[in-house]
Parts: sequence; C-alpha cells; structure tokens
Amino acid sequence: MNRDFIAKHWYAYIYEQLENQTDDVEFLLNVLQKYTDGSPQKILEVACGGGRICIPLAQAGHIVTGFDADEHMLLRCYRRMKGMSNITCYSADALTSDWGSDFDVVVLAGNVFINIETDMDYAQAQQTFIHKAAMALKHGGHLFLDFDLHYDPARIFNELGESSYFNGTDDMGTSGRTVSYGSVYDPVTRICAGTEHWELKANNGESFIISEQWHKHIPSQAQVYGWLSEAGLTIERSYKNYSDEPIPEPIDESTHRATIWARKG
Repeated sequence: MNRDFIAKHWYAYIYEQLENQTDDVEFLLNVLQKYTDGSPQKILEVACGGGRICIPLAQAGHIVTGFDADEHMLLRCYRRMKGMSNITCYSADALTSDWGSDFDVVVLAGNVFINIETDMDYAQAQQTFIHKAAMALKHGGHLFLDFDLHYDPARIFNELGESSYFNGTDDMGTSGRTVSYGSVYDPVTRICAGTEHWELKANNGESFIISEQWHKHIPSQAQVYGWLSEAGLTIERSYKNYSDEPIPEPIDESTHRATIWARKG
C-alpha cells in the first residue's frame, strides 16, 4: 500500500471524526424551509466530501446530488447514503466537469469557495465556480454561498503560528497529525500562502512526512458581489456570522462569516 493512499485514507477518516459541526447545516435547512415553497428541492452540493451536508439535506426529504474529487471522502459518503433513494453522489472535478442543470438550489458551503485546489488563477477559479453554479440553476433557482469573509485578512492570516488541527488514528491503524507552520497574506494579490506537514506512522511501523504548500485567495466583498451580478445572480438575502443580521456594506470588524442566498433571473 503506497504512502499516498495511506495518507488520504487517514485524512478522510480523521476529517470525518473531527469535522462534525452542524451549525452551518442547520442554518441551511432553516433557509430552505423559510424561502422555498415547502416542496422537496432539487439540490446540488459541490465538493460534498463525506456527506456532512448533503446527507442531512436528503434526510430532510430533498432530492440531492453531490460530487467530489476525493475518492476517499466519497467512500464515506457512499456508506452513509446506503439505502437512501433520494441522493446521488459521484466523482468529479469541480473546475473541469459539467455541473448539470435545472437545479432548484446549488450549495457552495464548508468554505469550498475558499479552498479551491487548482493551477488556475485563484480568483478566476472562484469566479468560475459562481458562473458554473448559475449555469446549473433553473430560472428562479438559488445559490447558497457560505464562506469566510474577513474585515482584515492580514491580521487573521499573518498572525497564525504553528498549529496542529487534525490528530488521531484511523481504522487501518495509521496514526498521525497535520501541522500548519503559519501563513503569509499578500494584500495586493489577496493570496494567503502557507506550509503544511502530515506526520504519519503506518500500522507496519513506518513513519513518513508528506509536505505541501497551500494557497488561498481571500476574496473581497466587492469581488464576490461583482461575480454574482455578472453571473446573473441577484442577492435576495445575506447573513452575517450565521445570524439574521445582514452582511454590512462595507463589512465591519465583527464580520467573519458570510452566507448569501442569491436568485437566478
């Protein structure tokens, strides 16, 4: 068994164990209940991972499609959706694949909008996501966009020190942790860059480290709103920090999370 397989299996297992927050899922379900007609919605979740969001949507009675590029995460989603007839998940790359069409709702949540992995220009990739979401929606459908939005990204990202956020042992006996060695934010490009190590020990006793550099584009409020408008999406409601308070324009220092409900047409 190669190191790449061991590492990806370990990460998917630990991610599922530790990334189990429900506040964003409950918020999404509440928005759907309030602002749709009450019938089951045809919903697409992009980068559905292990099903943390798409499974509860299906359990609530919606007709759900999800896709992800990570086969290890999808295997966990497949297990959780077993026996459910109103959900379909499959493997696909969000930037290169067709997202389908005629959806009532497209969900870009869990910071997928920020954490795009690509060789493309990062801002262009984010704009592409919004364009593809608009193309996948039926006329009158809605985009649910949920992402980090910071008043002062430099203060947030330039002050990050060394941290370990995933730590544990998976079901194959691989143990390890992820270590992030801080980050640097460029206010001109709005790119945040950092280095991460996966320090792992396989069940045969072999220890190894996988290192990777990561980059994220931290979009401004004006950029996101502009991309939505260019894609033919009109913001009907916005929410600050999972509250009923709308996102201020411009954002203030207390803003750290933005949720947008935007209509096509």
